[in-house]
Parts: sequence; C-alpha cells; structure tokens
Amino acid sequence: MPRIKFSTEAFKYNLFFSLFLFLPYNFIFFKKLYAVTGWGIDYICINLIIWLLLFICTNLLLWKHTSKIFSVIFILLNAFCLYFMSTFSVSIDKIMLLNALETDMAESMDLLNRKFFTFVFVGGILPSLLLYFVNIKFVAFKKELITRAIAIFACLGLISAIIFSNFKYTAQFLRNNRDLKYDLLPVNYVGAVISAVKILVRSNHEYINIGTDAVYVPQNTNNKPNLIVLVIGETARAANFSLGGYKQDTNRDLLPYTDDLFYFEQTTSCGTSTAVSLPCIFSNQPRKHFKPGTEVYTDNLLDIFKRSGYNVLWRENNSGCKNICNRVETETFCRNYACKDEILLKNFQQKINSYAGNTLVVLHQQGSHGPAYFNRYPKEFERYTPTCQTEDLSQCSQQQVINTYDNSLAYTSYMLAQTIKQLQALSSSHNVVLLYVSDHGESLGENGIYLHAAPYLIAPDEQTHVPFLIWLDKENADAFNIDVNCLQQKIAQPQSHDNIFHSVLHLGGIKTQVYNKELDIFDACRKK
Repeated sequence: MPRIKFSTEAFKYNLFFSLFLFLPYNFIFFKKLYAVTGWGIDYICINLIIWLLLFICTNLLLWKHTSKIFSVIFILLNAFCLYFMSTFSVSIDKIMLLNALETDMAESMDLLNRKFFTFVFVGGILPSLLLYFVNIKFVAFKKELITRAIAIFACLGLISAIIFSNFKYTAQFLRNNRDLKYDLLPVNYVGAVISAVKILVRSNHEYINIGTDAVYVPQNTNNKPNLIVLVIGETARAANFSLGGYKQDTNRDLLPYTDDLFYFEQTTSCGTSTAVSLPCIFSNQPRKHFKPGTEVYTDNLLDIFKRSGYNVLWRENNSGCKNICNRVETETFCRNYACKDEILLKNFQQKINSYAGNTLVVLHQQGSHGPAYFNRYPKEFERYTPTCQTEDLSQCSQQQVINTYDNSLAYTSYMLAQTIKQLQALSSSHNVVLLYVSDHGESLGENGIYLHAAPYLIAPDEQTHVPFLIWLDKENADAFNIDVNCLQQKIAQPQSHDNIFHSVLHLGGIKTQVYNKELDIFDACRKK
C-alpha cells in the first residue's frame, strides 16, 4: 500500500486524535447525556471537559515510539466496543469485561457475524490504516516536553474553571449520573480493564479455607443416603416462566409435578453475568460483600460438602465452572455447545448408584445462552413461532426473538422434568430433592437492550429477576425434616442467590459456623 503523503506536527496530531477518539464513537453517550441535561451550556461544558481530559491523555501517551501503536489499539477497541453497545444496547464495565474473558470460543462465535466484521472494518480498520500512515513530526524531546506540559496545565486550568464556576451542580451531576461513564468511549473500557486487572490479581492471594468445622448430622432414621441435585440454569429470566404467570406455557413439562413444586416468584440474582453470579451462588458471602475473583482462592459450598463426607459431582454443559469445581469430581460430556442439556443426565442413575453415602450433584446447563437461542433446543421444541434463526438479533422482530428464547425455556423445563423422573426412580434408595436456579436473566429488546451483563447498578429487572424452584415431594420432605405447608407459604416472599448456600447446607444436614439461618429458606420450616 503506498505511503500517504500527509504530515503533521505531534501537537496537532494529538489534538486531532483526541477529537476523533471522542466525537464519532460516542453518539450513544451524547444521546444519554442529552436526556439528562438537554441542549444548553451544561451539555457543552460536560463534553468540553471530557474532550480536554482525552487531550491530556493523548499528550501523556502518544510519543514518538507509541503514537502509532496506541492510536491503532484505541481506534480498534472503540469500534469493537461500539458494535456491541449499539447492537445489543449494553454498557461496558468490569463485569462485562470479566464475562467476555470467561467466554469460550463457541460462545464468542455466536456473537460474530457479517455485521460485526463490516462494523469493525469500517469503524476500526480503515481509520487505523489512515492514521498509521500519517507522518508525525516530533521536535526535540525537551521542546516537546515543554509544549505538552503547557498544554496539559492549560487544559487543567480550563477544566478547573468550568467545574468550580458551578461546583454544586457538578458534584450533584456526578453523584446522580455515575452510570453515564459506562457508555463513554474509551473511558468505559479503560476503566473496566483497570478494575478487571485488580480482580484477577487477587488470584495470587493466600488460600482461604472456610467451614473447616463442618460435620454431617443425620436428620432422619430411615438409613437412606441424601441425594441433593442443584441445577444451575443459564440466562433464564423469571419474566418468561409460566409458573410465575407468563402467557406462553414455557413450563408445560413441569405441570405433572406442580403438587410438589415450590416456585419462588421474587428471586433476584447476585450478578448479571455467569462470571459473577456462579461463584457468588456457591459463596458464603452475600451479594453486597461478594468480590469477584475471590472464588479462585476461597473454599465454596462444594468444598464444605466434600469435607463433611459427601460425594460431590459437577456435570458441565456450559463454558466451565468458573473455578467452583476445581477441587471436586467433574464430568464434561461435550465441547463447544455441541450438546443439548439432556446430556447432563447421561448414565445418571448408574453414576449415583456407584457412590456410597450422601451425594451432592450440580448440573450446569447451557440453558438459554444468547444470542443463538435457536441452538439451545432440539427442533421438536420449536413450539412458539415465528423464530429468529440468526445470532444477529437486529434482523428479527422482538417477538421472533422472544419466541425463540421461550423455546429454550420450554426445553429447560423438559430437562428438569426428566431429572425429576430420574430422582423419583432413585427415591426408593435415597432421600432426594432438586433445586433449580438461573445464574442471571436476559434482556430481549426491552428499551432496545439485548443479552445481559449490564452493570448491576443500572441493570433492568429482566436481567436480575431469575427463576428459582424446588421439587420436594411429601415423603422426601419428611426425610429432610421439612414442613411443606410452611414452605408453600414462603414462595411469595423475596429470595435471592444469597439464600442458596445456607439453604443447601440445611438440606445436607451440615453443621458449620459459616451457616446463617437468617438466609436459610428452610429454617423456619423445620419440623419440631
């Protein structure tokens, strides 16, 4: 490719680049800022401050040996992030980044399509090539340093004058509109990288054991071992569960078991992504105190069960257990989303019968992971039509997206029904119980938002309101020493992922100081 015949001084290049980095890529931010301030002096001043800060950053970062490489990196990242922000109406924060880092190749391929490559080529590769071939002229280092120092102090002075001329409004604006930073490129992804690195650095932390005093105390005298099955759903939202009143019968296959089902209608998730919610579910820390990354060096629910003498088995049909199952037996039957969730029940009864004593099994579904909802269920479960047969959700109507998503939920209900059948067959030799909870919800076009992993502070209810149910028939309830009439009265009460850890400890008959009866759903329903 011929070299472009265009040269400019470094100062002018930095001025132009900071404007280019800000203006073409931030139409989402401009729109949301306008909704807060309207047109006027406040709108102008806020954007001016942001641009001045970016100009300061370019003067600090773009030097003789760094200008080209940083320019290309930032332009490509701007284009990449803007595609997802504009296509799925998502915001970028540390949790979104962690979720992306935890995503495997199969999940990533669902998000990549012709629109993505066109967007990145036009918005990232082409301008990167143009900038790369610009000849930047640098003066002597000392003179360059003085020029940049003057520019930086001048910008800081102007920013200070703007802020302190109306400090009360500025402080109030920043306090009440923190979420705007998640839509401001490149501020959002730079901040996300810094925060995510801090989280990942925690992996070097000294290992922490919890529940070292855990012991199993039998709750009955029938001499049967306990079999607790915990099904972790993926991307299922409560709004589309017919057990909660949704119009389409997405839970049709569970209807034969409703007499023994307890569906908790008001359950909230710990996070809006698997990378956060899954470790949080198994942590003894409630959502407000849970820190992503600590699961790498901290015992969880599975470790406590194993320590107290339980057989612990994790069956995987998703993108991994996020370090939860590192120290227990794990089975993975399929790779790259090739199998439907029924694979989790392969040789299930034989596997259980091979164990002696109490057993805890976790079945980790691929569930309703988007945007390729049509790949999450067999063809015979295409009950609601028309459907969306593409990963590019913008090519489908919202109802098509919803129908396809609902089909995936219908298949999840079928898989849960099949699991209950297996447990019924094992109930002659085991005390059995099933719990199902989704890791997080999903946006299906409400207010133009798709998928999940929105910052929890601003996440819509569709992403945090999740289905949670327990199957426990009368005979097994007696074995676990639980009053089912009492439990039925609790289904309308608010619950959350915080309850799972302590409630499962109760079912397992495990005594430990980390148990908190205030977070145990079953505590008030113990039979006297």
